[in-house]
Amino acid sequence: MKFKHTYIQIIIVLVSTLITLNQTVWITNMYSLHKKELIDYANRSASQAIFMEIAERGESIGGVKVFSTNLSEPNDTSRYVVKRVRAEDTTYVVTIDRQDPSSMYKIAQLVLKDELPIDLPKLNAFFRKELSEKYAIKNTYFDYLDLKNKKVIKSCKPEDISSNYLQTDTITLDILNNIAVVGYIEVPNMAILNKMGYQLALSVLLILIGVGGMIYLGRSFVLQWKLEKLRQESVNSMTHEFKRPISSAVAMVSLIPFYIEKNDISKVVAYADNTIIELNKLTAYTERIQQISNNEKVNIVLNRSKIEIETLVQSIQKRYSSPENSEKKVHIQTNIDTKKKSLFADVLHFSNVMDNLVENAIKYSNKEVDINIEIVDVNEGIKISVKDNGLGISAYDLKFIFDRFYRSNRKELKRKTGFGLGLTYVKSMVEAHGGSISVISRINEGSEFIILLHEKYEA
Repeated sequence: MKFKHTYIQIIIVLVSTLITLNQTVWITNMYSLHKKELIDYANRSASQAIFMEIAERGESIGGVKVFSTNLSEPNDTSRYVVKRVRAEDTTYVVTIDRQDPSSMYKIAQLVLKDELPIDLPKLNAFFRKELSEKYAIKNTYFDYLDLKNKKVIKSCKPEDISSNYLQTDTITLDILNNIAVVGYIEVPNMAILNKMGYQLALSVLLILIGVGGMIYLGRSFVLQWKLEKLRQESVNSMTHEFKRPISSAVAMVSLIPFYIEKNDISKVVAYADNTIIELNKLTAYTERIQQISNNEKVNIVLNRSKIEIETLVQSIQKRYSSPENSEKKVHIQTNIDTKKKSLFADVLHFSNVMDNLVENAIKYSNKEVDINIEIVDVNEGIKISVKDNGLGISAYDLKFIFDRFYRSNRKELKRKTGFGLGLTYVKSMVEAHGGSISVISRINEGSEFIILLHEKYEA
């Protein structure tokens, strides 16, 4: 049992860990995809900002005047063509990509880079405006690069920017690929995670469902094994209880022919009577098992009738009180303080409930047993209390005391015979009568079982 419990725990931990790792990897991949999406959007925004900045810079000087002539063959249809570009005082020979829609702006950047270089603050303002339409950006800036000499020409980096930023691709500005800019975006810690809100919530929910399901299944297996163990112990206890009357009856029946031959009729009658007593015990055990095993409320059919409270209590007191010279002295005191004269209940089942509680009080007590049966009126209806001075119940056992087949592991209680079904039957019968049962107990201080019946079940 212990090994099976350990195996289940190991499996639960392994599967739960795998579920968590799987979701962690998935979340990490999703985070990377969202981060890449942000960088791609930043690259497009940077290109758009560059277009807007060069357009505004060109307009500030009345436009950029550039003249170009083809140096390639007139019928050349290749992707790249060579052109001679002439500004007011300078001539350049450049190779132009026919498929690059920004070729003319790159030529303009080449022409203006010395006379009217790029305005980084304005470029940054356009860039931030584009980004802010989709993302909560904290800060941005640009570096203006000299690609030929591999150095930063200038930068608009603020002094208070943190190290938590993303970088765009290096975007060349001029047609000769001599100058370029790189954009930087300071991203708040939660910016990307906020975009992943639904994925994170679903992932956490899946982890909780998966781990919770494994724990539930594990607990179900363990509880099933515990129940089976308790059932086996109960069966062993039943076998032991059955064996005693059967063995006694067999021994006495085997002696009857011997005394018949000797014509000792008194011995024959005595052994026959004793055999009947032992068989009656066996019958009583069988009937008790049938009673307490049938503890499902859906299977219970109650034959309600009036039960006189005084008569019920007197019957218990008469049957279970013992004389002073008996081995276990049982004293039963009663306190009836109710205006009701009777209960509306099933005579057989309710009597069995009371018998179970009183028998347990006697069984799990020392040699001198004091039992107090109290029946009083309360606001909710009527309260029936059975209190003893016995061995008591531990706080741990109290949680399972009404479970089917449950028996305590305490050494002093293990020696007591029983099937582990009595209190299960008691609880089921009380609830079938529309009531509730609770217990107050401490080790070596006795126990008190309290039955509460509501008024609609009173006569």
